[in-house]
Amino acid sequence: MKRQSYYKNKGSVLVICMWALVTLSILGMSLSSVVFQEIKFARVYKRLVISMPAVRSAVRAVFDVRKNDPTPLYDTLGELSREERLDLCPVVFCRYYFLDKITPAKVVDESALINLNTASVDVLKRLPGINDDLAKGIVYSGLRPFSSANEVLLVEGASKEAFLLFKDLVTVYGTGKVNINTAEKKVLLALGLDEELAEIIIRFRSENKIEPPEEAFFLEPEYGIASLDTLLDDLRGFASLSLRQEQDLLSLLTTFDVRSEYLRFNVVTHFGEEKGSHYSIVIHPATKKVISWREE
Repeated sequence: MKRQSYYKNKGSVLVICMWALVTLSILGMSLSSVVFQEIKFARVYKRLVISMPAVRSAVRAVFDVRKNDPTPLYDTLGELSREERLDLCPVVFCRYYFLDKITPAKVVDESALINLNTASVDVLKRLPGINDDLAKGIVYSGLRPFSSANEVLLVEGASKEAFLLFKDLVTVYGTGKVNINTAEKKVLLALGLDEELAEIIIRFRSENKIEPPEEAFFLEPEYGIASLDTLLDDLRGFASLSLRQEQDLLSLLTTFDVRSEYLRFNVVTHFGEEKGSHYSIVIHPATKKVISWREE
């Protein structure tokens, strides 16, 4: 009798322990859910209440900077890659710049890229990942003009692997003019320049000092190309050019520009020591329009 009572009590204790474990598990799950929701709410709160106003302030600041640009006739690589800081209060600020220092792509501005909507078959097929068939498919696609570079993936023959090779070299914004101050070597090669001439241009723009205009005497000199009118003569004095290189350059002068019509700039918000969201924004300064807004 005592043995039966012992096992009965032992079984009751086991049941109670099991119920206690179940109850604690439920409470633990509930507590975890509450904590998770609080963390999620905190992130959303920072994004909506702090990050978004900070980014909007940065956009307004950039429009003002572009409107009051003391050198409106040209945009150099140094000018567009200079980092700026906007303090909103003692603990909240944001950094913004045109040169993309976050991702591997060295996108400075949309005018440094090949325009998918205006480029010829010959130009497109010089880009990495694009063969003759794909170049023709893009140029003659019913989707052209594209509203986004990603739409190229809908063109027959376009693969994700190929797209990843050229996506950082193309844009869908602007008239097709390429800023010779900011275009990287791969873009210059795609336009039809040979490797030697592309390197000469890049070296020249990094060493050619541009004295600021009289009304902006307080500025430090920029390095780049201020005008296309004298570019050929300037390059002749800088390096030895072949007749073919001179002809290639002359044929592309109508494609080049020294200013950037559409700009992509990057904003990173900060809350004290904590880094917030990173935004990539395309703007058209002439009309003060935000063309594209993406949170990275």
